[in-house]
Amino acid sequence: MQHLPPLTWATGLTSWQLSPWDGLVAVLAAAYLMGVARYRRHGRWPVWRTMAFLSGLTVFVLAVNSGIGVYSEALVWVHMVQHLMLIMAVPILLIAGRPLSLWVTAGGDPSGRRERFLRSRAVGMLTHPASSFVFYAAVLVITHLTVFAQARLEHPWLQHLEIALYLISGYLLFLPLLGGEPTRWQRFPHPLRVVVLMAGMLPDTLVGVVLMMAPQPFAPAYRLARPEWGPTLLADQHLAGAIMWFFGDATMAVLALITVRIWLRTSGPETGFGSWLESARRSALTHTTTGTAPALDNADDVDADEQALADYNAMLARLHHDSRRSPPHRSEQENHP
Repeated sequence: MQHLPPLTWATGLTSWQLSPWDGLVAVLAAAYLMGVARYRRHGRWPVWRTMAFLSGLTVFVLAVNSGIGVYSEALVWVHMVQHLMLIMAVPILLIAGRPLSLWVTAGGDPSGRRERFLRSRAVGMLTHPASSFVFYAAVLVITHLTVFAQARLEHPWLQHLEIALYLISGYLLFLPLLGGEPTRWQRFPHPLRVVVLMAGMLPDTLVGVVLMMAPQPFAPAYRLARPEWGPTLLADQHLAGAIMWFFGDATMAVLALITVRIWLRTSGPETGFGSWLESARRSALTHTTTGTAPALDNADDVDADEQALADYNAMLARLHHDSRRSPPHRSEQENHP
């Protein structure tokens, strides 16, 4: 591990490094812009979505290549800033760019094969909000509160694994919560989105508080890159925990407030649990025995029962309406002249 000069505004702004991720960034940017060019046959792709996607790639480059990436190996608090950029800022901006929608619409796939793939059961399980939340929480705890924090400083390949884990876990977590992409969870109810976002504050708070309260540093190897300058390891770790706690929870809270505002202005199936639970129930019945007639029969039986119940309720409503319009009985007329 190389020794770094003390972190100042000058060294922070002028320290840059190349990264194996640079090639992937270039490929993603080129592929997205090509998709935007092909989309012109269908209409005009929103400029702000293109800017959001490219901004996500720019934030990724800053997190990995700039002084943030360089000094993330020397200071825990800088690493925490990098972590928040990779697991929150980058995925949110990329999802706002709707790359999957662009891939489906501008990909020249009239058969709908790409959309069927995104809505398949395998992709649905991978992007399920519950499994995505568990994966997100596990990544936070493992990379900060276990021996992984020390090992990543000793083995450079673990640093790249950590970057991949941050990107993937953040993307999977926010994909159903921000909505819009053509997956099974495209119309995930807004109330449940708020619940998951508020629950996302729990692992952020846990990691932040533990880092602030721990009596010993989790990764002493940070000192190897700055043996003669900077704060103590514990002071550095405590500051990193405070950054994680405050900014992680603040991001989740802001997204929850935005979701509530959108929820109040929405008049679709995302507004409540009813239609989503109904679609989930139908999906479960349809896929009870995948690809076989009994499963379809079950779904047809349910539809028939629901139709019969609707007809019965309609009959009761007609009877009630007729009874209110019918004249009173003769005895009642005699009692009330």
